Amino acid sequence: AGSSPTAARRIAGAVIPGSMAAAIAAGPMFTEAALAALDAPAEDAVLGPDPELGAALDPSGYRDYMIFAGHFSYGYRKQDVPVPDVMYEFPVAYLGNPASFIGPGDEVPWPSYTEWMDYELELGIVVGGTGSDLTPEQATDRIFGFTILNDFSARDIQIKEMTGRLGPCKGKHFACATGPVVATADEVDWRAGLRMQARVNGETICDTNSGEAIWGLDELVAWTSQGERLEAGWLIGSGTCNGGSLIEVDRRLAPGDEVEFEIEGLGSLRNTVGRPATEGWYPDPRPRA
Repeated sequence: AGSSPTAARRIAGAVIPGSMAAAIAAGPMFTEAALAALDAPAEDAVLGPDPELGAALDPSGYRDYMIFAGHFSYGYRKQDVPVPDVMYEFPVAYLGNPASFIGPGDEVPWPSYTEWMDYELELGIVVGGTGSDLTPEQATDRIFGFTILNDFSARDIQIKEMTGRLGPCKGKHFACATGPVVATADEVDWRAGLRMQARVNGETICDTNSGEAIWGLDELVAWTSQGERLEAGWLIGSGTCNGGSLIEVDRRLAPGDEVEFEIEGLGSLRNTVGRPATEGWYPDPRPRA
């Protein structure tokens, strides 16, 4: 990428935090400074080296929902139990780990406590404003933009810990990839639905659309704000799209696999799965009371 000296001075002179989440929280000052730099005359542009992309976002909070009936219905069928009514009463989510985020090209860590790795193809909603008890219409104004989200999962430990009716925790909190960009809400037709694709080593596993969700993305933001304060810089996951995980096709990830996600208007996100960790600790089971 290149920029003119004038544009560079504008960027340097603007108060733009090193954190993407903090920059978004700065509100219009951040976006206006970025747009001013882009609009600067480029007749004296200087070509710089190609940048290495990091994670698209370093969220200050992370919540992940399940709003695709094809995906969550599969899980309940595998357990031979009916889908709970609550899945259609309101959006259900878990709290993720904001410290677990990695970026495009980063290797996916494989924790020592799992033998079953999977990916999850999701649309990430980047929150750009604060508020509580919002309606979906009000929540729309708090959506800064969207990014690709890969919520890597350790299925064996996830299944075990969720039998205790808490979590998931260790099954999720080790790696979540975002990128390669955050597209602002006006850049993509998110209400109409976005094409979503997943590939492993070049093989297409999933080709679906975000419009198949049973809850609207604005409704997720609104529900998140009920009874608590929504914060700029949070990331809200749509949950796995229909067909957006290997468990749905009875497959597993292996070390060295390249996982590529592509979402319409948001680019492609690629990550390679690392080798299983050889060090770690696992608790000794306790006797039942």
